[in-house]
Amino acid sequence: MPSSPEPRAAAIVVAGGAGTRLGGEVRKQYLHLAGVPVLLRALGAFVYHPAIAQVVAVLPADDAADPPAWLTELGVTITPGGAERGDSVWNGLACVREDLDCVLIHDGARPLVTRGVIDRVLAASVEGGAIAAVPVTDTIKSVDAEGRVTGTPDRAALWQAQTPQGFPRQRLMDAYRRAREEGVVATDDAAVFERYGGVVRVVPGAADNLKVTRPGDLEVAEALLRLQLSAES
Repeated sequence: MPSSPEPRAAAIVVAGGAGTRLGGEVRKQYLHLAGVPVLLRALGAFVYHPAIAQVVAVLPADDAADPPAWLTELGVTITPGGAERGDSVWNGLACVREDLDCVLIHDGARPLVTRGVIDRVLAASVEGGAIAAVPVTDTIKSVDAEGRVTGTPDRAALWQAQTPQGFPRQRLMDAYRRAREEGVVATDDAAVFERYGGVVRVVPGAADNLKVTRPGDLEVAEALLRLQLSAES
């Protein structure tokens, strides 16, 4: 029996926030990781993937109006972000070609995503939602507003969500449209999909698929990148 054709997909790489948590004047998505902007590394994983037919970069409004040359040369679709992350994803979805079956949503501050992680999410997102995730290894505590421990969830049932997250394109658009009509603030794409009846499954992510968020993350990312490159050589 011949194998099923790979789905034709789009990728939306979300980098529409101010990115100021790291401090300094340069937004975190433009900081350099081993000489290459963090966002460029994140985008490249999708631009050069054979099953990705379109890549949309969601940027802060002023950057979308005047994007850096290295971004325009990449040939991606550029659109401005919104006030909240959900608004930025919605703007990105509005740019996706209607002939594409699936859409992957990825954080622009996750520069080390690998082909293997993308492949696993893409394969699982043909019929429903799929997210890259890793099992929680630390003990997790539930805590009330006053800092008192109220419970210890079984970590065997807990996974730490990463991106990309993948979905059938039209079903995700329908879910986001309903969320916007109902005033639901969306901070996680899978949560929006789940809210309106979608089933989401986890697929193995990777420990080195970190999000550059805090001081020190770039140094960790550079060390992980060196390990990735040495493994490939």
